[in-house]
Amino acid sequence: MTNATQVKCACNSSCLCNVSLETAVLKDGKSYCSQACADGHPNGQTCGRSGCTCAA
Repeated sequence: MTNATQVKCACNSSCLCNVSLETAVLKDGKSYCSQACADGHPNGQTCGRSGCTCAA
């Protein structure tokens, strides 16, 4: 059995980011790659990852 150390960001289906379980932003039991993703992209704030369009 192996333990996962990275998971896909729980933002939405267009979020391309994987996040380390050690550095993830946790909200409502889900793991996010950034605070912007966890907060639902207020004011169109991006997650800051190159090439990711999850805030669009």
